[in-house]
Amino acid sequence: MTLQHIVLFSFPQDLDAADQAEMRRLVEAWPAEIGGMTAVRLGRSINEERTRGYQFLLYTEFPDLPALQTYQQHPVHQEFLRWVLDRQCTPLAFDYPLDETTVVL
Repeated sequence: MTLQHIVLFSFPQDLDAADQAEMRRLVEAWPAEIGGMTAVRLGRSINEERTRGYQFLLYTEFPDLPALQTYQQHPVHQEFLRWVLDRQCTPLAFDYPLDETTVVL
């Protein structure tokens, strides 16, 4: 059962170019350092007037719940989480299975 893990990030102050690059660098390390994921995407909204203050979206896929849990508990992910929270970010996470009840197309 494939799982999607999606996180929206709302930073109270807009991230400067250096912080945006650092955020990407941290996420880019995950496939090699954490492993277990089958997709990783990170992007900034092109339509922020509709996002209610959330500027970035992280999209990941995992083959199963143990892989997601390993990622969440991994020290490299925990470092990223501390980085986000140190910037007073409000993350909003959502996890769900990709199966016949959720996949439309």
